Amino acid sequence: MRVLRGCAVAAAVPVLIVIALFSLQACEAESEMLDSGQVVGVWEGSGGGRVQFHENGRFEMSGIPRNAVALGFVDPAPGEEKISGEGTWELEGGRDQGGSIELPIDKGGSFSDDSGSALLQIQRGGDEPEMYFDTDPDKEYGYEVRRAAS
Repeated sequence: MRVLRGCAVAAAVPVLIVIALFSLQACEAESEMLDSGQVVGVWEGSGGGRVQFHENGRFEMSGIPRNAVALGFVDPAPGEEKISGEGTWELEGGRDQGGSIELPIDKGGSFSDDSGSALLQIQRGGDEPEMYFDTDPDKEYGYEVRRAAS
């Protein structure tokens, strides 16, 4: 009987470890997500960069360093040192919750047409959320923005 009980405990330990690891991963993934209510508002970065997200799915950005943003589909890319623009925003996977925000940019500001887009990744959720403009899909870095004090 003792041998069977010892085998059962030995078999249960790896299973419990795997369950604990999946639970920790789920907590970590959730902490790197925001819902649309957490996104709406003003976000600021160093050097005067600013992004304002509206409830209606629109955004405006200004003072964002050009070299800190990887812009998709822009040819030629804006040559200004700091860029500005506006457009729509959408959380990855819809308006409920996501780990990144897509920013298709309208014509105007630093953009000669509406072919520009940028991507903001959620660095940290929770009470002090932080995002960064994604400049390289293989690395987590870019121009960081944080929610401005109300």
